[in-house]
Amino acid sequence: MEHSKKYIAQHPHLPFLTGNNRSYLAVGYYPKEALEKFLPQAISIPSDTVMAEKYPTVMQVDGMHPFMLQFANCHNVHDLMSEYELRPYEEIQACFPATYTHEGGEQQHCLFVQLMYLEYLLGVLGGMYFGLRKQFRPSMQVVETATSRSWVIPGILEAGFEQTTTEGGTELDPFFAQMFINPAVTLSYFNQYRFYKQRVYPKKVLDASPAYEWHYKDSVIKNNENTFATYSEYHFSISQVMKYGAYFHPASAVGID
Repeated sequence: MEHSKKYIAQHPHLPFLTGNNRSYLAVGYYPKEALEKFLPQAISIPSDTVMAEKYPTVMQVDGMHPFMLQFANCHNVHDLMSEYELRPYEEIQACFPATYTHEGGEQQHCLFVQLMYLEYLLGVLGGMYFGLRKQFRPSMQVVETATSRSWVIPGILEAGFEQTTTEGGTELDPFFAQMFINPAVTLSYFNQYRFYKQRVYPKKVLDASPAYEWHYKDSVIKNNENTFATYSEYHFSISQVMKYGAYFHPASAVGID
């Protein structure tokens, strides 16, 4: 086991944190003009051509940028070094397809993690390692039935999902699948760009109907005729957090796929 931990430490693209999620994944649309006001300097909205090529299942809407809202019940989450397992917790995150431009002009298509809401303080503190801008929201309320789940953060978000099928598969819609394949980039509270690799391994995928309203930075994001959602149960892994060069120009190919 110690040799395994040493090997993981030496090869940062390998899984470092693992766990299981029961998640509702939803497509949202954010006004481009409003989005551009808060995107970090090195992050920009991809062209319509890139979006159509990489995300063929989402509708392109004039003036709007599609993104992913993830509403997750996380359990069995632990890092492979300490093996300390966190208690089950709720996590809501907003992730945007984005172009990262590095010094010198090199560009990468990424998943930009704008923020996460959690009701678990230890999970918020742990996210700082990854440079994640997690917000502690102890007022989060969650109600669950066998086929539905809803979340409320007073004054910020209301969301509810109902499973619409009883039999499904194990493949995510290509939009969600591509989002998880993309390199993830964050801008930490210390204003440093950090990158990590994440992978999901779905065991169950069902269609779901979304209803949500998110208030963020003077915008109100709601479900509409172009949004859709999925319920999925999956195992996930996340690599160590890396600087740009270590992620995209690694010395070793171990863990690269």
